[in-house]
Amino acid sequence: MKEVLQHIAVREARFAAHPFFSDMRMDRPIEQVMAFAPRLTFWVMTFQDVLRLNAHFIQDAHFKALATRHHAEEGGHDQWFEEDISALTGGSLSIGSMYGRAHVKTRDAAYAIISEVYRPVDDRLRIVLLWALESTSHVFFSRTAIISAAQGADDRLKYFSDHHMQAEAQHAMFEQELAAELEAMQLSPQVRAEALAMVDRIYAAFDTMFDGLRVHLEREHAEPPAPGLQPHTATEEVLPLELEEDLEVIVLEADGEARAA
Repeated sequence: MKEVLQHIAVREARFAAHPFFSDMRMDRPIEQVMAFAPRLTFWVMTFQDVLRLNAHFIQDAHFKALATRHHAEEGGHDQWFEEDISALTGGSLSIGSMYGRAHVKTRDAAYAIISEVYRPVDDRLRIVLLWALESTSHVFFSRTAIISAAQGADDRLKYFSDHHMQAEAQHAMFEQELAAELEAMQLSPQVRAEALAMVDRIYAAFDTMFDGLRVHLEREHAEPPAPGLQPHTATEEVLPLELEEDLEVIVLEADGEARAA
């Protein structure tokens, strides 16, 4: 299992280098920096079911207890998220909005991750799934907590602030015990290969999600139009969904080519 944990660490470092995080500029109002936040809604709500169902499908009593405890410790964080969205936007997100075009990448990623729960896998891989999800969370919330503190928003936010990080730290001992237990596990070559493939699929899903968030974050942070140019209005023609998604792909591919050059 040590090889699997090392692979998660490598993928975590790669995820931390995602350009989305460098796009989170701290020289703007918190509401603008966090403009992407509502587009996380579908995943935040799905996450609770991922934990619940993952624990449900575990057969081993010890592993089931671990997963159930993890689910319980994550309970209520979705309520923090809803409160933060209200604080940042002055309102709440409608169900219809979550199924709109702006949220399609988040939905795609959430579906991909929850599909992992329904795979008939070794119980140990279900614990690996939790570890991989925690890995991405550490990257994301460490960034948002810094921004929230720098903007003096810790008294307004919970989900995106150090409040969340402190809650995570409260079960750090549990994570240390779990890490030690995982390292001691011996996996057959086949199960190890399945674990590595699952980790890659999870991180690929998060890359998809954050690619989508980044496109919309760039739009929110776009400079105002030059004098003489009119901003887009609701009466102007809007690109069809399939063309808009193609445009997002072109933007992301162009950015990837630029980084590779």
